[in-house]
Amino acid sequence: MKIGILGAGNVALANAAWLASKGHDIHLWTALDGERQALADGTLSIEGLINTKAEITIASDVSSVIADADLVMIAAPAFAHDTLMSAASPYLTNDHVVMVHPVTGLSSLLLSRMTAKRNVAPLIIDASTSLFTARKAGPATVRILKIKDVIDIAAIPARRGAEAMMRMSAIYGDRFRLEPNALAVSLNNHNPVYHVPPLLCNLSRAERQESWMIWECITPGVAKLVKLADDERLLVVRHYGTTEISVADYFRQAHGAEGDDLPAIFASVAKKLKGPIGPQAFDHRFITEDVPYALVFFDALAQAAGIEMPITRNLIELTSALYERDFVAEGHTLERLGLSGLSSNEIIDKTMNGFAA
Repeated sequence: MKIGILGAGNVALANAAWLASKGHDIHLWTALDGERQALADGTLSIEGLINTKAEITIASDVSSVIADADLVMIAAPAFAHDTLMSAASPYLTNDHVVMVHPVTGLSSLLLSRMTAKRNVAPLIIDASTSLFTARKAGPATVRILKIKDVIDIAAIPARRGAEAMMRMSAIYGDRFRLEPNALAVSLNNHNPVYHVPPLLCNLSRAERQESWMIWECITPGVAKLVKLADDERLLVVRHYGTTEISVADYFRQAHGAEGDDLPAIFASVAKKLKGPIGPQAFDHRFITEDVPYALVFFDALAQAAGIEMPITRNLIELTSALYERDFVAEGHTLERLGLSGLSSNEIIDKTMNGFAA
């Protein structure tokens, strides 16, 4: 299959390398000139689960990546989604399949709004998290620690869910669970509840660029903050009637984690994966992505439903102060997503059908 990938970070390179090693024709485009130059010869090195090299095509324009692609993948942090989707949207047709890998805060609705303006409605597939636990080990090297056992996906429009499952399984195998709508997938993005509290509680390690194992550093006190944030997320999940998966259950399902409490669960994952290393910078996507595009989104849905999220709100306000940024203004509010003023049922309907007429 021809698979077009937009992005050049951890998720993009992990997918590009893995899929190319399986014989797929990978075409990759990034909006950043420096990344394109670093990847110019098209050779990716894979470490970790497998140790090999893979050949891909580095495109100079986005149109060639999308043309005749069996799958187009948006594989970048949420703060790059608007840029990549804006670049891709003019070239998408009704016949295209676009995977947002992973989606954060219903970012797929941004793409649905863009294409709807042209009366185009590609099949959009939301992934709740990256299928790969991976890190870039160099400009053209990626270390894959694990392929998750199962992740959630949803289709926009939801009526094409069976087709989405068929297409994903044909490429990656039986690793997906179909959710009834895109809202369920975005609400079961657990990254913010297990990224933001551990980084805040270990911020000095990141600033000193220490080599620290993030899951090993989730002590009982840190785990309590993770659980408090997750409990608030679950209140929103229950209100909107989506699938309820706690952060503990997510780690058991995706990573085969063991243990009766969160510190034990995270420690078991750290032992299995021998990683990942925690952030080694103050300015890191665990904050700059997960707060504005996920926690702000959770809180916006909660406010629309009359639900209080004091822990989540405090995390947003604390990080906004520390980073001297207005993460609410930057983030995925209901207004930005085109959901402002809608009832809970209308929000659910929009995440099932998108913006196409």
